[in-house]
Amino acid sequence: MPRIARENIKSDFIHVVTEGIEKEFIFYKDDYKNVYINLLKKYINELKNLRLVAYCVMSNHAHILIHMKETNELIAAMRKINTAYAIYYNKNEKRVGYVFANRYYSQPIKDEKHLFTCIKYIHENPIKAGLVKKPNEYKFSSFNEFYGNKLDKKVAKIIFGTENYLKDFYNIKMDENIDIIDTSKERNNLNESKQKIEILISSFCKEYKVHLNQVKSSNQLILKFKEYLNQNSKITNKTICGILGIGKNRIKWIEKNKK
Repeated sequence: MPRIARENIKSDFIHVVTEGIEKEFIFYKDDYKNVYINLLKKYINELKNLRLVAYCVMSNHAHILIHMKETNELIAAMRKINTAYAIYYNKNEKRVGYVFANRYYSQPIKDEKHLFTCIKYIHENPIKAGLVKKPNEYKFSSFNEFYGNKLDKKVAKIIFGTENYLKDFYNIKMDENIDIIDTSKERNNLNESKQKIEILISSFCKEYKVHLNQVKSSNQLILKFKEYLNQNSKITNKTICGILGIGKNRIKWIEKNKK
C-alpha cells in the first residue's frame, strides 16, 4: 500500500464514522440516506486529492472509507458534507440545533489486510444489524458499485493493482483480529428488530402527521410513540430514548408525572 510522510496518518486510506447527536436516527428515512450518499459523492469526489472508496449509511450513523492525499481536504470535505446535511435535515424535520455528534470518528488504515477487512466490514454492517441477509440487498451502501464494476478505476488500481478487480473483491475475507471502528458498542443494538422498528417509526410519523423531532418535544407524543412501538415490537425505554435522542430517564419521568 502506498505510504506518505505524515505523523498522524499512516496510509492514504482512512475509515470515518459519523453519527447522529445523542444517537438520534438522523437517517431514518430512505430519502435521508440517499441525500447523504449524494453529498458524500459530491463533496469528496470533487476534490482532486480525495476519493470515496466505500460507504454504508445506516439509520443513525454512516461508515465512510476514503482515499486521500491531503488531511486538510478530508476535514474540509466532512465539514461541508455534514453541514449541508444538517441544514437539509433540520429543514425537513422542522428542528434547530446540532444534528451530528461533536466530531466524527476516524481510523487510519494500517495495511492491506486492514483495508480489505474494513471494506468487507462496511458492506456487511446491514447484515450485522439484521436488516438484510446479503450485502447486495442493502440499497444504501457501495457494495453494488463494487459488484457492478463501477468503482473509480484509479482507486481500483490502488487497492487491487488492476481495474479488473471483481475476482479479488469476491475473495475478500475479514480478519477478525483487526480492530475496526465499531460504535455499535455505544449504541443500542437493535439487531433483527431494527428494520421493523424503522418501518414503525415511519408509520407512526405518517399516522400522527409529525416529524420525529416533533415527537421528542412533546411529552404526550413521546408516550404515544412508546405505546405504538410497544404494541408492535419488543423494545426498551432505553432504545426509544436513543431513537428520539432524549435523556435515558425522560420516559420514566413523564410516566411518573403524567396526570
